[in-house]
Amino acid sequence: MALQLNRRQWMKATAAAATWLWVSSEFQACRREGPQPLIFSEDDLLRLDNNENPYGVAPQAREAIVEAIRGSHRYPHRLYSELVKMIAAKEGLAPENIILGAGSTEVMNMAIFAYGVKGEVLTSDPTYFDFIFYAKQAGSVIRSVPVDENLVIDLEAMANQIQATTSLIYICNPNNPTGTIIAGGNLRSFCEEASRQALVLVDEAYHEYVEDNSYSSMVSLVREGKKILVTRTFSKIFGLAGLRVGYGMAHPEIIAKLEKVQMNFASIAYPSLRAALAAYTYGEFTRSVKEKNKWVKAYLEKELDRLGFYRVPSQTNFLLFEVHQESKEVATALEKQRVLVRPFSFGGRNWLRVSIGTMEEIKSFLAALKRIERHIY
Repeated sequence: MALQLNRRQWMKATAAAATWLWVSSEFQACRREGPQPLIFSEDDLLRLDNNENPYGVAPQAREAIVEAIRGSHRYPHRLYSELVKMIAAKEGLAPENIILGAGSTEVMNMAIFAYGVKGEVLTSDPTYFDFIFYAKQAGSVIRSVPVDENLVIDLEAMANQIQATTSLIYICNPNNPTGTIIAGGNLRSFCEEASRQALVLVDEAYHEYVEDNSYSSMVSLVREGKKILVTRTFSKIFGLAGLRVGYGMAHPEIIAKLEKVQMNFASIAYPSLRAALAAYTYGEFTRSVKEKNKWVKAYLEKELDRLGFYRVPSQTNFLLFEVHQESKEVATALEKQRVLVRPFSFGGRNWLRVSIGTMEEIKSFLAALKRIERHIY
């Protein structure tokens, strides 16, 4: 597949893709994992389906967004450089190790086009469904390996599936939708070996939420020059989901390959970059969000246990629990109660994934869950 497209080819390809996305039922199922929202006002819907930060953005980031309007007639190149340098300094890397994107999904897309389309993509099942969708959209051949009995990514089984044709390996840690983690030492050993064959992409979107001491980031392998790409996002704990800011960390040679397939010279808007710079600078807000998430998650865990649901231990801002009816049916019943969650079916079982909202939101969710109990027992 050609990676270099002229402007006319790119516009044609984009138009064709947009048309396909409009009609594709697979896309709708992948993006929404259930029926489209019922027609209520925004204020009526309790949105616990996208793992967003329910506490908004840091006050400093909010002020930065407002202030940025005055400079939005300028291209954001200088702000790109500032954010890259800030991330690099915090992670012990050089600016040449960093690439920015409109959300971490843009960086993942670059990896798919730079590496994934050249051979096979190896990943776990289930995992972050947007990555799977975009890899399929690009025409990649995907080899999926089921998670183990504890719903943890099975590294041994994945290692056994690495082929001579494997060109990209995707690991989401913590994993979405399970919320489980891989112990740092185990993942490091896997990455060191697997990166001899392919680029290993470690998605750390929920990195800041993890409390388990066995977890560790794979940025250390980037510092060592391994063939590793670590992606992170400002969409989760920083609360900037609607502003679309993410980044990748890798060896400069890998970054250069990603840049060759990057289709937009400045995909992140000026106000978004201003907000990201402010959010990254002030850690007090994210520490507060993590503490609140921990407190509300513990309450939800206790209540789900009391109600008799099997839940998966989570190191994120969401919980996955099993239901005994078809998951989309249960999600639809909750939607009629004005509560949005994500339904999943894998391993012959049905699951709902619920984002950790505020305490008030979670109490409302539990009340709705009790009202539809005939659908789930």
